[in-house]
Amino acid sequence: MQRPPNIMHEMLRSFVTLARFLNLTHAVNHLGSTRQTVRRHIEMLQSLRGEKLLSFVDRQYVLTRQGALALVEAEQILLLDEAWMRKEVRVVNGLTAVLYDPEADVPYFSQQHSIDTIWKSGTPIIQQGLLCWVESRAHLEAPEFDAVRDYLLAYRRHNNEWLCVSIGEKSSYATWLGWSWAKSAIGKPLSDDPMASDADQYVSQSYDSILRSGGLRIDHVYTKIARTHGGTPEPITYQRLILRCMFPNGEYALVTLVDRTRNVQIVDVNLDEFPAMDAALL
Repeated sequence: MQRPPNIMHEMLRSFVTLARFLNLTHAVNHLGSTRQTVRRHIEMLQSLRGEKLLSFVDRQYVLTRQGALALVEAEQILLLDEAWMRKEVRVVNGLTAVLYDPEADVPYFSQQHSIDTIWKSGTPIIQQGLLCWVESRAHLEAPEFDAVRDYLLAYRRHNNEWLCVSIGEKSSYATWLGWSWAKSAIGKPLSDDPMASDADQYVSQSYDSILRSGGLRIDHVYTKIARTHGGTPEPITYQRLILRCMFPNGEYALVTLVDRTRNVQIVDVNLDEFPAMDAALL
């Protein structure tokens, strides 16, 4: 079903697309629109916000400081708008659940749970990770993190992307893929790592929310991920703890601690109806 036109949605699409390409011709071709329409959308959006989002300098578009800040928000609004229309995202008790294409070869189901469920149903290593975060006061290199350091993945935000900067040798990521393949993800953006999928837009959104809030988040996830390059995706269920930390220089780090487990609850998803993760991979 084709959705009816919505001027705010179209203005945001024009802004986000032009902000990505910084080239009007490329943006117009991507949108299937016209130069006049994209320019009008940008002008209307800037007028509504009362600030300049894009400047034209030396025949090249550049994001203003306000535009760079607005871009992240605009991307998230578009993502939620489109996902809601496809019934992929819902809110359960104020927390987010994602039900991404159950008919696809690689479905992605996740549900954000309240923090107190870590003590009720969290695995021992997830509980230990939360304790380390508190005791270290969120300083990633503090000795209090040593108990779980080998199980962590760390990211930093760079040019509106999440870049992987370290992977623990005992992390679920490394033990699922194998250490040599996992190492290839270091230095790459989330969208270009060996485990990338179409559902990474929702993962990136959850990372962004924790970066802004300065806190933590626990998600239960079911999906499929190949264990070898070019291999067939295999079922995987896990709990994922996301933590905002600090690097020694004071810059923010985003840390994930993943534990593969069958102790996963996702609203409106009966996991018995889907292939289960191999018990040997728990």
